[in-house]
Amino acid sequence: MMKKLLLAIFPFLLFSAPSFAYTKYTVLNSTSGTVDYLIFKQVGELFCGEHYINNLTPWSITPDSDGRGACLLESIQGTLHIDGKDIPLEYHSSGTSYGQFVIVSKRVDNKVTAKIVSADILGNYNNSDDTPQYDGNPQYDDNPQYDDTPKYDDTPKYDDTPSV
Repeated sequence: MMKKLLLAIFPFLLFSAPSFAYTKYTVLNSTSGTVDYLIFKQVGELFCGEHYINNLTPWSITPDSDGRGACLLESIQGTLHIDGKDIPLEYHSSGTSYGQFVIVSKRVDNKVTAKIVSADILGNYNNSDDTPQYDGNPQYDDNPQYDDTPKYDDTPKYDDTPSV
């Protein structure tokens, strides 16, 4: 009897304990388009339900309002509305702990394509309250790498001026 009780309670303890929780889903919309909603489907329908992020405006970062517990992500689906077109967004995984994503788009010959990709947009994995830290300013590498090897021109230099 005690074994059955423990087996029944253990999954609830496992999936509700804060120490096992992954970061909330957070999405950066780096496009000039909008997304009405994104659906996050998680592995394990019994304990892990769907999550939604609504109203992603252009050039914005939006966190999920709910925590996801210890649930792995299986897929993301949504639609980007840009330049009068609807572009489907899809992300698939066999089960990932990733929680930060970016919607990107590009235009080639007046045709817009878009996708959603995983990315480190918060830049701070020690942030315990999952508050996005993105301030809208692009980040630049303050330590550019230079090639310190000097370049020499080995071409001989001649003075073609006649001497008298």
